[in-house]
Amino acid sequence: MDLRQQRHSEHPLVRTKIVATVGPACEPEGRLEALVRAGVDVFRLNFAHGSHEWLAGMVRRIREAASQAGRPIGLLGDLAGPKIRLGELPGDELECREGDRFEFIRGNGPSTTTELTSTWDRLIDDLSVGDAILLADGAVGMRVEDKPDSGDRLICRVEQAGRIRSRQGINLPGVKLSIETLTEKDRDDLAWALKNGLDFIGLSFVRSADDIRLLKGLIAEADCDSPPQVIAKIEKLEAIEDLQEILNETDAVMVARGDLGVEADIARVPVLQKRIIRLCSQFRVPVITATQMLDSMQTSERPTRAEASDVANAVLDGSDAVMLSGETAIGNWPVETVSMMSRIVVEAEQLLERREDDDFFARPESRALMVTEAVILGAGTAAEDLEADLIVVGTHSGRTALAVSRQRNPVPVLALTDNPAAARRMCLYWGVTPLETSAVLASPQELLQSVIDWGRKHQVLESGSRLVLVASTDWSAEGHDLMLVHVVE
Repeated sequence: MDLRQQRHSEHPLVRTKIVATVGPACEPEGRLEALVRAGVDVFRLNFAHGSHEWLAGMVRRIREAASQAGRPIGLLGDLAGPKIRLGELPGDELECREGDRFEFIRGNGPSTTTELTSTWDRLIDDLSVGDAILLADGAVGMRVEDKPDSGDRLICRVEQAGRIRSRQGINLPGVKLSIETLTEKDRDDLAWALKNGLDFIGLSFVRSADDIRLLKGLIAEADCDSPPQVIAKIEKLEAIEDLQEILNETDAVMVARGDLGVEADIARVPVLQKRIIRLCSQFRVPVITATQMLDSMQTSERPTRAEASDVANAVLDGSDAVMLSGETAIGNWPVETVSMMSRIVVEAEQLLERREDDDFFARPESRALMVTEAVILGAGTAAEDLEADLIVVGTHSGRTALAVSRQRNPVPVLALTDNPAAARRMCLYWGVTPLETSAVLASPQELLQSVIDWGRKHQVLESGSRLVLVASTDWSAEGHDLMLVHVVE
């Protein structure tokens, strides 16, 4: 049996992780349990939708589902961020024909059908002649032609025709906005997330590493016992320009292809996706690929061929996780969608190879101690050369597991920890199966026996199986300094 070709429903060891967004489609009795069995590793709570009371109920039910499944499940709280929208339109919608002129004015009350308003009161101040304005998720495009000296209006010409409606989003590609990254609602949602012990916080509207520092500062001020990790959502061109600095600050990244496809030329999105994922691999930062992966499965039992290829390519690009949004939040087939994604992921993983490019292994930056890096590098090589069945790491914070994950070794990794929060965070790490146990505090010999007992119980190990153990000893003050190769008797 090739253990690397199974999912949670068949075997506890997995490689590429699945993130699923909760919503009304997750409410029926037993639905969350079914999603967990189908392969969900992390559930995403979208703060743009749902009250705190409703979200609290979902958190409670997710934790119950995780307890029933006997494995950790991560929780991601996704901050909505600032959203610039159109104001109210006469008749609620307008037809924009190519060449038509419209004027953005201040205030909330347009007096004619050619006047438009915005919920962002500094829109006129931040835009200049020549700037592009995209409406209706990029379906309608305008260009600023004139900005009178009075500073109370913008005159725009339609370059891409279409229909717009009241309260639709406005995107301003390439424009440096003076808007704050965190709104008051975001701060309230963050406080709620910290109080409820969420494991990850997704930050929208990231433009620079300063935005990550701001959020981490607020989390530090809250003085949580187990502070959540920050996931930078890359959806703006400014973030692309400052990507390396962002990667030095963030804990993880999400390739948010929805807004990214509006901010940038949609033809660039596949190339940007590959570039972001490659840089994340080099910086040892986990990366999630998101948006419209199996979008047609909101209404269909089967995805399109193009969608299946999209998921597979995200895996082959090096994504740690792939994400479902509307498919599991409001779709008609949430469980079937997760199962389908699992099947596609497993097939794609058969083509994966261990990372051996010079850029990856030559990077001096690391999220783990130098001793740990050296030991796990040796452990990975030994496991592959010996055709081991399992790499086992004992870790408290999860940093060692992340270091092993970044090797992209074909040998599955079992990460033991006594820290429940670390176990849930490791749900996002490629190739790592987290296991919460007090055995990690025991001697290496006792830890080894615990792993063997677990492996036999779950049919992962049998007589003759080889495993490589990375653990701490009391020979040194800190770091993982023991690598042990064992053959199960």
